[in-house]
Amino acid sequence: MNLSLPAKLQVKLSKVFWITLLWTIFGVLEVLYIHVLSFDFPPFKAQPNYSFQELLIANLIAVFVGGLIAGCILIFILRGRFRDHSFMMSVFLNTLILLLILLVVIGVGMGIFNSYQYNLSFFSQQTFNRVILSFLSYFFLSKLLLWLLIIFITNLLLDVNEKYGAGVLRQLIMGRYHHPREEERIFMFLDMKGSTGIAERIGHIKFFELLHDFFRDITDPILFTSGSVYQYIGDEVIIVWKIPTGIKNANCIRCFYNIREMISRNADEYMKKYGVIPDFKAAIHCGKVTIGEMGVLKRDIVFSGDVLNTTARMQSMCNEFGVKLLISKRLLDKIGLAPNRMETRKIGNISLKGKKKKVVLYTIEEEQTRV
Repeated sequence: MNLSLPAKLQVKLSKVFWITLLWTIFGVLEVLYIHVLSFDFPPFKAQPNYSFQELLIANLIAVFVGGLIAGCILIFILRGRFRDHSFMMSVFLNTLILLLILLVVIGVGMGIFNSYQYNLSFFSQQTFNRVILSFLSYFFLSKLLLWLLIIFITNLLLDVNEKYGAGVLRQLIMGRYHHPREEERIFMFLDMKGSTGIAERIGHIKFFELLHDFFRDITDPILFTSGSVYQYIGDEVIIVWKIPTGIKNANCIRCFYNIREMISRNADEYMKKYGVIPDFKAAIHCGKVTIGEMGVLKRDIVFSGDVLNTTARMQSMCNEFGVKLLISKRLLDKIGLAPNRMETRKIGNISLKGKKKKVVLYTIEEEQTRV
């Protein structure tokens, strides 16, 4: 199943937008600092032709363009490039690359500002000399340190957000779940098939590397369907969505088939490296859960409720019914799949271990996986 381009772009462009917006705000604050607090600052305030409006416009253009370019490069090109590196090395490399880009943009901005301010050609030697002098000034060095910090924080927040799951960091900071609250969520329990036999055959260290590659490869399909990883448990991953984002365009179901496509795309690499292509099964269900912060030494946002137990038991029955995906009727009713978009097949009204009430389960016909 191909992931629709708008879904990918919506996620990526949203991040680019926030990066550009935040950088632009920092640019405005920087100009205000120079104008209001740095009264004796030679490069601007001591000049008779100093204009706050011109400085603000020039800085806004430079910062907006820099934020837009850096955001696009970071999200569309660099994101995921250094996932195999350590956390801090990934942040460092992304920061270094963006800093070099910013230096180019600032240089161009300074050239435009000086050529306009002194009525010079942008490509003249005088303009070039003024840009070089600006680069060597105390003002520029302080500006460079400021934007180095901003770039580092941008990369750090993106990596932390990816590491702990979309929105988790923000929720912890804002204290949204400091006191437990009840909300409805969609859960997918996805489990690698035959993991015990694979581990015995290739060895536990090699199997750990296989799991690492598998979890790395499923990251983008999860992100691009607006999901987040709740937990990794051995060879199993629990993915969670808020109801509106999970049912939109059948994101929670599309995620499963996008993961299948990603693993299939990398099948040759898996065979070459491990001699096996990971296969998996999954179950998707929705319901109310209690959500709250848990822990002291390692604080996390934890979900508790019957929906997790039910989803886990659904997943364990995939082999029994010979299917790779089970979906509850309750969730399908919320998604409201159009008949021409996805063909479902009813498995039956099933009794799950430990539950008195039966659950109506469906699967998706293999030939009808494009949504």
